[in-house]
Amino acid sequence: EAKKYAAILARHAPKSISSWALQYDVSVRRGKMLMGLQALFKMKSIDSNSPQLFSRVVDFSQRLGSRSSKCHDTSEEIISAEFPKLMGGKTLSDFVKSAIERVKNDAASDLPMRTAVAKAIVSSGVGSAPDSLSVILDSKLNCRSANVDSCREALKFIESVGGQNGKGQFQALVITKFPFLK
Repeated sequence: EAKKYAAILARHAPKSISSWALQYDVSVRRGKMLMGLQALFKMKSIDSNSPQLFSRVVDFSQRLGSRSSKCHDTSEEIISAEFPKLMGGKTLSDFVKSAIERVKNDAASDLPMRTAVAKAIVSSGVGSAPDSLSVILDSKLNCRSANVDSCREALKFIESVGGQNGKGQFQALVITKFPFLK
């Protein structure tokens, strides 16, 4: 049933990255990897620096590596030829490491992207939990898109990796940035 809604959204909101992100999520859950790859390319054409795209490219790469059954031969050929273009010809670990460097070198990189990179560090095994926390905490919330919703998402991630010290530091940063928030 979700397939219908995702298709309707993609058809009526083709320039919305969220509609293509939903299309990707539904496609890979259904095992339709080629449709998922198509959604990733549509997302890239809309915003190549989107945290939604980044996290789904990492997810797609991990799914490709852990699949127990393969797609049709033609689909496999297309996926193996086209997917490396999304990652710039890099391996997953190199792709995540380059994203780490990019957000660390750009002090104003947005908080959702920092959170997506931190999640990728942990899920791909490129670094440890403290490494992932530093990607978020080093910005001191002096970055774009540091709003209440993105702060909640970052805090949820910090709690998931068990960083009580990081949680306290982040909460102090949020209180400083949003003094009237309760």
